[in-house]
Amino acid sequence: MLLFILGLIFLLQPVQAKNLKHVDSVFQEYSVNVNGVNFLIDPRVELFNIIAMQFGHSGMTLSNIPYKQESLEYFSEFADHSAPEMLMKTWQKGWHVDDPIFFLLYLNKDFTIRDDLPAGIIERGGGMEQLQVLANSFKDYAIQSGFYTYFNEVQKPFYEQVLSQTAYNFRNFKAVETLERYYGKKADSYNLILNLNSGYGNFGKSIQSGDSLDLYAILETRDHTGQLPVYTTSIATNNLILHEFNHGFVNPEIDKFASELGSFSYLYEPIEMSMKSQAYHHWHTVVNEHVVRANVIQMAKSLWGETLASSMYYRSEFGKRYIYLDRINEKLDYYQQNRKKYPTFADYVPELVSAFAEITEEYIAEKQKKVEEIREPNIREIPKPYNFAKDSTTIFVLGTHEQDIKAEKEMHTWVEEYRNMFSRDIRIVTDEQALLMDLTDNDIVVFGTPGGNKFLEKFISMIPVSIDERQVVTNKVIKGENLQLVTSWVNPFNVNKSFVIYTAQQTKDVQKFNSSPVKDQFHYWVAQNLITLEKGDYKNYYEIWMPDIF
Repeated sequence: MLLFILGLIFLLQPVQAKNLKHVDSVFQEYSVNVNGVNFLIDPRVELFNIIAMQFGHSGMTLSNIPYKQESLEYFSEFADHSAPEMLMKTWQKGWHVDDPIFFLLYLNKDFTIRDDLPAGIIERGGGMEQLQVLANSFKDYAIQSGFYTYFNEVQKPFYEQVLSQTAYNFRNFKAVETLERYYGKKADSYNLILNLNSGYGNFGKSIQSGDSLDLYAILETRDHTGQLPVYTTSIATNNLILHEFNHGFVNPEIDKFASELGSFSYLYEPIEMSMKSQAYHHWHTVVNEHVVRANVIQMAKSLWGETLASSMYYRSEFGKRYIYLDRINEKLDYYQQNRKKYPTFADYVPELVSAFAEITEEYIAEKQKKVEEIREPNIREIPKPYNFAKDSTTIFVLGTHEQDIKAEKEMHTWVEEYRNMFSRDIRIVTDEQALLMDLTDNDIVVFGTPGGNKFLEKFISMIPVSIDERQVVTNKVIKGENLQLVTSWVNPFNVNKSFVIYTAQQTKDVQKFNSSPVKDQFHYWVAQNLITLEKGDYKNYYEIWMPDIF
């Protein structure tokens, strides 16, 4: 009898299912501040992704992280809840790609909608009534499915590990310090939301509420290590964060001059097709984009130096046909040199907007030509350093103006030995001879320092990486004094032929490259004593060849 009673008591106890319901719960905060930026994992975004996956959203991350599968399995019993269908219907009302994410930023953690939700998001989402139903369905889903438990407890070790790794990766990223110094003004918060399951893009938003300015960047994951999504600094990531945070400072000030800037709307026509291809359909928006991108370039100079800012930031933006950047940057240089007169960016904007009054037809023609030059070569792929003919059509070009005469002779001896490894039919000429030759039908392989090989000195600016006495610059800055560089491009006279460069900071290091099995397997290879420090390939973005931005 006692056993029967105990068994009955056990059966009457509530079942501890995996999906525990939480009523009137609050979400755990997952946040770490790194140099003024709040790195966050946001429950609204994570819930949105789970619900979106259940209606068949195809834009989730391609990274093989268990978290994605765990989310699908954990909430599989709730695929028939009203939230997935309601989200899909709202999207089909006409939401743009960024509207759902921006809607979430205006959704309080208790799933009430803020009063300042932008009218465009409301209109494109089918009206406030539709969005209120959507918000209520999200709240009910979170309660019924046990999402609070999932977010607060089940995935806590995972979230904390992602944040810890991200904090380490961004430990040297000084965006806030740079922004506040540049603008002479502070935002109330700088927030970077890690969108763990996303593969549908990156987003930025500034939210002004009274005197409060909060800046947001929302980052997808493109890569993973082991079982963790990886967020790290890169050209693309740095640019995105700076770009989106800049909008929060730029737009309110430029908007004050909308009427004056409208008189220059004729400047939209020369760049209209390129701007529309980037979803910028209005002149005032294009003005804001020009100024934001120019300011990011100025900040990149401060953070990473003139060379990287020019090769990876300026070149990319100008190649997208932001042709008014040069005039704007001239103005911004003056701003930076006269901060006592202009303590804040806002103080300088009246002078900055005058840049558009100085644009002439000649300026436009010159800059349009510059865009096409930046987009060269117009080919499907760049040859690798090993892509040269092993016969008499290839020319090896020796530097003969090296300061270290002894090292120059040793280099010449090694180059002859290196040539013989391939074919004695390959011709060896001096840099002076090469400058006088017609090399249209030849693969060209040059040896020497940029100052010691006159042929290299003339054409090295074609290459989107650079080397000087202090550093090699690819998509990052590699400091050193005995660095070596092997890279490749197209023949300056014929895009169907190769141009291969073996160079270094010191002449004595332009030799023995044959000892490295990897020196010619990538578009660029940076080494010290033949030990690989950096390697990578050129990619084509917006018709511009450059080192990988990711």
